Amino acid sequence: MKRTVVLPVLMAGTFTLAACSRAEAPDDRPVHITMWNYYNGEQKEQFDQLVQEFNDTVGVDEKIIVETTSKGSVTELQDAVYASMDGKTGSDPLPDLCSAYADTAYDLYKKDLIVDYKSFLTDEEYDSYVSGYVEEGDFGGEDSMMIFPVAKSSEVLTVNMTAWEPFAEETGASLEELSTWEGLAKTAKAYYEWTDAKTEQPGDGQAFFGRDSFANYMLIGSHQLGHAVYAGDQGTMKTDFDKETMRRLWDNYYEPYIRGYYLEEGKFRSDDLKTGRIIAYAGSTSGAAYTPEQVTYDDGTTQEITCSMPPLPNFEGTDACAVQQGAGVVMFGSDEKTEKAAVTFLKWLTQDSQNVRFSAASGYLPVKKSANDMKEITDYFKENGKELNPKLEAMLDTAIAQVNQYELYTAKPFEHANDARKVIDRTMPELAKANREQVLALLAEGSSLEDAVAQFDTAEIFEEWYEDTQNQLENLTD
Repeated sequence: MKRTVVLPVLMAGTFTLAACSRAEAPDDRPVHITMWNYYNGEQKEQFDQLVQEFNDTVGVDEKIIVETTSKGSVTELQDAVYASMDGKTGSDPLPDLCSAYADTAYDLYKKDLIVDYKSFLTDEEYDSYVSGYVEEGDFGGEDSMMIFPVAKSSEVLTVNMTAWEPFAEETGASLEELSTWEGLAKTAKAYYEWTDAKTEQPGDGQAFFGRDSFANYMLIGSHQLGHAVYAGDQGTMKTDFDKETMRRLWDNYYEPYIRGYYLEEGKFRSDDLKTGRIIAYAGSTSGAAYTPEQVTYDDGTTQEITCSMPPLPNFEGTDACAVQQGAGVVMFGSDEKTEKAAVTFLKWLTQDSQNVRFSAASGYLPVKKSANDMKEITDYFKENGKELNPKLEAMLDTAIAQVNQYELYTAKPFEHANDARKVIDRTMPELAKANREQVLALLAEGSSLEDAVAQFDTAEIFEEWYEDTQNQLENLTD
């Protein structure tokens, strides 16, 4: 656990004087706000700097002291919250503010532990935030705001342009073809065949693409196609496991995967790009800083590469849509003075200058509409003599356009939301990987790719997967 206490000298003195005269002026004491988060590394450093700045400025004027504690990872943070709720030995008292994902926030809401922010904001303030970000926390009643957006993320493509350019030059492939999932699948097929033709051994083409979160593909894709796999409906799970929609999702993932056009091998797809297993992947914008700059192949040779970040593909004939994800901040109920002070801090933290600084330095996206402007971001860095990480700049250039042009979607939270996500994140990829191994075994025995794939790309296998996945989702509501 990493703890950061940021108490300015002036405020510390004020606090001491106030402590000595509580009887005479109890209302003049500083309000002490505690916050737990999961930030580490650069994110923690940037956040702690902002908290210190708040304490040194607005905190002094408003008599507010903010103390932040990093609990390590998201899982460790969640464990700490539940340990405190249960009063486990050695646990700390619950903080005033806490980073939380929607499923955890919903659980805390059901236990009547967190406060609706809506009453602390004017209509103008509420409307200043990106609508998709505030809608995520709208589960406490009409126009509620149970989660305060602080820094968000989405997904973009990353393409190894060093590998792409010779392929495009010889085949005529265009990055524009990657604007749809159908076009990406066709491009992946062309890449596999192009690399396969360069060796004497048939069926040894290279994979083109991978994605980090398969659940996002299912959730966003099904939503785009008009039949959400599942959604929260007044806190309960509502499923719409439309077979035609599932077949379209299947055709653009399962078939390319068992053919070898897609791949998932390392912990993250950036790892697979780094080893030359793939040359493109869909991943979170918050991981942009880790975009590979070098590929190390199996024979030990290395190659310096450059990458581009095109927008996330959409299904043909649908409105553009991308996931919005990332933890917001929940506020535990206390007294009016403490709650107002906590909201004062969050409002300050999400003002454009602060939010741009934190987002651009940590790989997150700003949460206000006005801050989602690439010119404003680059101007800020120039005016303050700061340098924007080129990888983050490339990501922001694409992601901010998506924020302004795409629908940003996430399923409303409900009981068993985590379990439902695990089902759709697991069933198709596990089947695709297992059957890809079977295809490879047949290829090793001398079978052609088409003959091998024909055994595992059947209507019966789709039906079995469909019924099994549907049953697993329905069993969650029993």
